[in-house]
Formats: sequence, C-alpha cells, structure tokens
Amino acid sequence: MKKIKLVLWLIVLGFIALVVYQNRVFLMGSQKVEVDLWIQKYSAELNMGVILLGLFVAGLLISYFLSLAQRFKTRKTIRKLNEELNAERKRAAELESQLGKEPQPSTPASAASQAETEEAASSGQSQQT
Repeated sequence: MKKIKLVLWLIVLGFIALVVYQNRVFLMGSQKVEVDLWIQKYSAELNMGVILLGLFVAGLLISYFLSLAQRFKTRKTIRKLNEELNAERKRAAELESQLGKEPQPSTPASAASQAETEEAASSGQSQQT
C-alpha cells in the first residue's frame, strides 16, 4: 500500500511539474501589485508565481484559523465522552465487585464466548426437565 501511495504522489507531483514547466513564461512574468491602506499606498513588482504561491498560503492559513473553533469543540467533546466512559467503567467494576464477581474484560470475543456458555447451560437445563 505504501508503494502505491508513493507512486500516486509521484504522478501528482509530475503533473504539477508539467503544468509549471508549460506555463513558466506566464509564471515568471512580472506584475505590479498595489496595496492601498487608505493611509499609505504600497506597490511592488512581483513574479506571478510568487503572487499565486502567496495567495495559496493565505488561503491555507485562513482555512486553518477558521477551523480552529470546530477542532476545539471536538476535542472538548471527546474529552468529556472519555471521562463519562471511564466513570461508567468504574461504576460497572464497583457493581461487579458488589455481586462478588471478578470484573471481566469487556471484549467482543469474551462476551460472545460467555453468551455461548450461558446458552449451552440453559439448553442443558431445558433438556433435563
């Protein structure tokens, strides 16, 4: 799987390199950029490739900062649910100890084998009667 991913990334990077190579005249062309802040005006002569790269990075930063709030909410929810899960596990262990049983790990395999033994025991009792 890792080799397939590597090959796909190499193909994608190859296509990007091909597009840049075919458009190198446009990307190396200079463009005057002006920024007017009402107080002062700034202007610079930049390559189109630098402008496009700057806009791409600005878009990445904007999307990152806009998603921060959602990520904090998600982390808080996960933390809260983990605390509830631990509290319920502790409560279940306490109830099992009150019944005099040893707490058993709750895995699907052990639950299935326990259900099978209970089913076999109940079918054995019904056959005896």
